Formats: sequence, C-alpha cells, structure tokens
Amino acid sequence: MRYCKKCLMTDLRPGIKFDENGVCSACNNFEKQKHTDWDARLEELRILCDKYRGCNGKSYDCAVAASGGKDSIYQLYYMKEVMKMNPVLLSVGNYDWTDTGRKNLDNIAEAFSVDLIYLQPNTRLSKLMARKTFEEMGSPAWYIDALIYAFPYRMAAQMGLKLLVYGENINYTYGGKYDYETPSARMQMANDVVKPVWNKLLEDGSVTEEELNSARMMTLEEYDAAGMEAIYMSYYVPWDAHHNYEVAKRFGFRHLDHEHMREGTLENYNHIDSSAYALSGWIKYIKFGHAAATEMACRWIRAGHCTREEMIPLVKKHDKKLDQSIIDGYLAYTGMTPREFWKIMDKWYNRDIFYQDRDGVWHEKFEVGVGMVEGKRSALF
Repeated sequence: MRYCKKCLMTDLRPGIKFDENGVCSACNNFEKQKHTDWDARLEELRILCDKYRGCNGKSYDCAVAASGGKDSIYQLYYMKEVMKMNPVLLSVGNYDWTDTGRKNLDNIAEAFSVDLIYLQPNTRLSKLMARKTFEEMGSPAWYIDALIYAFPYRMAAQMGLKLLVYGENINYTYGGKYDYETPSARMQMANDVVKPVWNKLLEDGSVTEEELNSARMMTLEEYDAAGMEAIYMSYYVPWDAHHNYEVAKRFGFRHLDHEHMREGTLENYNHIDSSAYALSGWIKYIKFGHAAATEMACRWIRAGHCTREEMIPLVKKHDKKLDQSIIDGYLAYTGMTPREFWKIMDKWYNRDIFYQDRDGVWHEKFEVGVGMVEGKRSALF
C-alpha cells in the first residue's frame, strides 16, 4: 500500500496509476489543467452546441444527466446560461432521499426553468438488490449505480436527442481504468463503476432479466446506431468540485448541515442525496483504505485549497467513521438486523491492510499518508 506523494490517494484505488516519482494519475491530470487552453476548449463546446441548438424546433436540443447536486447545477449553468441551449434533465431516484436531496432536485429544475424526467426505481427490486449486492459483491448501491448510468443514455436515445451532458470523467479526474482525457463519454459505460455481473445476479431466480433490463447499459453498437454524442463537461471547463459548490450556492443549492451533521466526511455538500446510498462509498475504506474524507482531501490538495500535511490528521480522524444515519437508513430500507449487517461487512475487509482483534473489532495496519506499518497491532490485543 503506497500513498501518492502529492495527495493522500492510495495505489489500492482500482485502476489508478503512479508515476516514477510516486505521484498518482489524478494529481498529474489535475496539473495538466494549468496548461490547458480553456478558451479553445470552450470554443469547441460552442461549436458542438451550435450543431444541435434548435435542432428540434422549440423542443429540447440536449439532455443533462442530473442528480440535483452541485455538479448537476454547474453542468446546467453552462448549458442553459452560457451556451443558451434548451436542455431537459434526466435523473434517477435514490434508496432513501434526504430532505435536502429532494429540495435540491426540485430547486435545480425551478432555478433554471427546465423540465425534469425522473425514473423512480422498482421499489421491490431496489430493496432486494440493495441487500443482494451487498452480500454477494460488497456493493449495496450496484443497482442504483447501474440505473444512473443506463437511464440517461437510453432515455435520450428514445427521445431522439443526440447531445447528452455529463459532469466529470471519473476515471480521468480521480484515477481509474480509462484515464485518458477525452470529450466523449462514449466509453463511460465500460469504466468499471458498474461491474457486469448480470449472470451472477440471475442465478438464484430472485431477479428476472425483464426486471433488470432498465439497468442494462446501452451497448456501444446501440450508442453508435443512435448517433449520440455524450460528452464530459470537465473536458471543456476547468473542473474543481469546491468551485462547483460555490457556483451552485448562487442558484439555491443547499448543503446537508441544514438537516444533518455527518460523520466520516470533511464537508457537507458532496453525495448528500441519500444516506443509505453512501454506504457503498464507505465500503471503499475497508476494501481499499480510503473513503469520503480521503477523496475530498485529495481534491482540495490538488486544487491548492490545503496542504497534504494539513489533511493527514483530518483524514486519519474522519475516514474510518461510518455515520450512524447511513447504517440506520440501510437497515430500515432492507430490513436487515445490525448483527446481520456487521457479519456481512466482515467479509469485505481487506485483510492485507486490516486485522481483527479477539472480539471481532477491525484495526488498520497502515498509517495515513505513510502506508503499511510493520507490526502495527493494538497494545490491548
């Protein structure tokens, strides 16, 4: 387990690469923004928008994949206010909405005076899959993630819309399998966020192919046949999560502190739509040694908002914490008991970087910002 020399991301993040100086690809890619001709990139976006502006008369000329969060507002701000397009928002529901999340989704449609097409997931299937994919894959949000990726592509195609707008290229911006910079979101469906485990999910007969069909990503052949041009906004404008938040506040975006003071994070504005959905984000900690606090600290360090040294004690304190509201939300949604929950959770701890004491409590073998520490064990056990 190695830590990036510039930020606090570990080399256990799936797909991330470190260069010969021990710097992660996400840091190197962020640095490239300083040397990018953003005026030229913005002109590329204008030319692309000119191609589709008014293509359907007075109807929609593009679609924006939106959750109602800060990045959704930033995307819509650029497409509606700057590019003067006529977008429709495409969104997918959550396991358990926070009040703040619902208000933010309502607000984004009202603030920009746009229509919103919203997919309410199959309730029975959502509950079943939240439990099934946690038990079998350690990914309780797999079904909702699959819908989030599949629905905007398929709905845009059904509506005859060619231009579909996403926020950042996750693999390039934060490190992952497809870490080359591109304006096209054509390959987003293969970025490994939603693992293709369809046959495994169908094995026991509790789920049918028909029920899962809406969560299946469009194939590349279907995408090409539809003549779509899905794009990443992060290719055309500098991408900084905190800056997006500051912009979003100007259009009525609410942070979560109006409703709940979270544990395990450094901020109150990222992934705030659902508590149960956030469980998948925390499981990254027991699998890969990093969760929400690490990810946000890395973003702030890259953007120059703070230093690596300042963030180490904060990540050490907060990253390991699993907010009680996340547990409560997940248990209420699935009907699972706390004992069942923690027994399943034990399966997903990475034994290379954690050890379990005699009473079943897990402890880190690593030091944040340093890596593995030889012989690190609790003095009590």
